[in-house]
Amino acid sequence: MKRVTHVEFYLFIKNYPNKLEADRVNFCEPATIQYNDFSGGEVWPKSVVASIYLYEGYPHVDRKAYAWKPNWYYIKEVERNPDITNGEWAT
Repeated sequence: MKRVTHVEFYLFIKNYPNKLEADRVNFCEPATIQYNDFSGGEVWPKSVVASIYLYEGYPHVDRKAYAWKPNWYYIKEVERNPDITNGEWAT
């Protein structure tokens, strides 16, 4: 997975060629939202093509105060990544 900006992430999701299913994963800290592509018969975790690590509002280690930290966005590096400049899938 490659870390990207939130703009690159949402363009990737918007222009992804297959149907994606989003699931929230709460068994990790911080929680994540994972986008799965089940069209090729893959199962989790191999089906995950993008993830958001939900750091915003996540508590400090001491658990006494909440800290603002931006979410982290990741996309799977695949053969056909979207061309971010025009929103079309590169070949």
